[in-house]
Amino acid sequence: MAFRDIILQMNSYPEPTPAWAVDNAAALASKLGAKLSVGVCQVHIPPVSNWLANQLINAAGMIAAENQKSAENAKALLSHFSAAVDEGMRGEALLVECTGMMTTYWQLARRARAYDLLVVPVYGHERALSLEGLTFETGRPLLLLTQGAQNGQFDHVVVGWDGSATATRALADSLCICAAAKTVKIIVITGEKDLTPTTPASDVIRHLGRHGIAAQAIEIPAAERDAGQALQAYCMEAGSDLLVMGAYGHSRVREFVLGGATKSVLEHPTLPIFLSH
Repeated sequence: MAFRDIILQMNSYPEPTPAWAVDNAAALASKLGAKLSVGVCQVHIPPVSNWLANQLINAAGMIAAENQKSAENAKALLSHFSAAVDEGMRGEALLVECTGMMTTYWQLARRARAYDLLVVPVYGHERALSLEGLTFETGRPLLLLTQGAQNGQFDHVVVGWDGSATATRALADSLCICAAAKTVKIIVITGEKDLTPTTPASDVIRHLGRHGIAAQAIEIPAAERDAGQALQAYCMEAGSDLLVMGAYGHSRVREFVLGGATKSVLEHPTLPIFLSH
């Protein structure tokens, strides 16, 4: 699938999305020949009906100040988007009202369903829960974008393969990126679970070859790590610039509560990650 319609998620509160996110997403959109839109989540904290809190700490005034801060940040983010992205490549600038103390995923997920790809920048804010929700609710692939991905080109791509339906979806969704890469490696993590009944990596190599993509299959031992940790460790050692993987092969609750490959990647992404569910 070619990506022609990309939306970038940005937050106004509590920590505004850094400017590099727009710049890096614009570079990616340019490489893919896509339009770039932005969805800015403007947080609105509802007033509290608590007389004592208002009397003691001026809760109403504090909330109003935080809402004003969120509105100003959102305005600045939209302004930077308009200035940084060429008009011919610029799509929609959406202001998404997010009610509550923290940015929630539902409002943006609903809008992102009408785009090819949702890009979420990775920076120093709490993100695991909202990313988990976006992964499930958009029905679209999600790209975690890091500050280092400045040129928008993913030359060395690693595909995490366990033969599952979610890995299959991620592979299919990322074909256009794999086709543009210089190297594509299919990494199978061994020793974590029984892969005997699954589709072998050799079948993936044949399939990619039909798309003109020359790929290499490599087996990596888990070595007491989950698959997400092992995959990211390999990517960092090999100098890969994108990891493609399926999200949540187990049930949503089981993997997020008990741990798993997706959970470790969402909590500690060390390079751009392309996720599909």
